[in-house]
Amino acid sequence: MPVVLPTTESLTVEFKSDRNGYPDLELIEALTCLANTAGGELWLGVEDDGSLGGLHPKHQDITRLTALIAEQTVPSLKVSIKKYTTNTVTVAQIMVPQSSTLIATQEGEYLQRRLKTDGTPECIHITLDL
Repeated sequence: MPVVLPTTESLTVEFKSDRNGYPDLELIEALTCLANTAGGELWLGVEDDGSLGGLHPKHQDITRLTALIAEQTVPSLKVSIKKYTTNTVTVAQIMVPQSSTLIATQEGEYLQRRLKTDGTPECIHITLDL
């Protein structure tokens, strides 16, 4: 099925290049960042300019990728993933629900997404007052 990508990154849309195998820890951070804000979608295998770069072989197995995300988040983040192939290039759309409780990485990091003054999104660390 051909892919219809959002045109740019936003508060709820993130593109991540996977040509060289996007690091799992950074992927988990980006996903918790979305979950702790408004939810959204992370497009793995898509370059920052919106062009298709493709999935690295380590991220081709959706079942394994879904399990990795659940195992590396506290509480477990439940995402849904769809793969799309266009002209032999495969990308993954990871749909992230907005969480009603804060989600942390397995390392205990809490992140949240915000828009910078130029309108581009970024993830920032949240400090919890315990």
